[in-house]
Amino acid sequence: MLNFTFLLTELQAAIAVVAARERHLTMLLVAVWGRIGRIGARLERLIRLWRAGMLPKARKSRAGTACGGGRRVSALPTVPAWLVVAVREAAPLGARLEDLLTREECVRFLAEVPQAGRLLRPLCRMLGVGLRKTRKPRAVWQMPKAAPVMVAPAGLVLGPGGRLIYV
Repeated sequence: MLNFTFLLTELQAAIAVVAARERHLTMLLVAVWGRIGRIGARLERLIRLWRAGMLPKARKSRAGTACGGGRRVSALPTVPAWLVVAVREAAPLGARLEDLLTREECVRFLAEVPQAGRLLRPLCRMLGVGLRKTRKPRAVWQMPKAAPVMVAPAGLVLGPGGRLIYV
């Protein structure tokens, strides 16, 4: 059963605790708290409509068409998993969200309702969901390989000053 409300409510509670404790993060976390609330309300509405079979028809794609305005710059950080760094209590909630997104009903929901994917994408980025699968492993320092040993030639060789030396 899809239930994003409980998960997002817990996330908002964790954010509220840190926002009250850390004065320098309060403004940012209050903005995130509100955004998560809006994401939760929109997701629950989409789930209700999907279960009732009353989803609105998808609009035509506007890909490749020129639009009037440029892309807005977000006031929120865009680094992956930044919310987990600011709010340590959000890490297990990110893992639970990742588990919820892999369930069969949620996979079907996301396939049939692309709007939900657009709502969940920023939340997943904030929590670092899926980050572990895409990150390359760190290079481990290895001992440099030894240079090959040179075999000394036998017989006459050209030595210093152009003299022939027997080796």
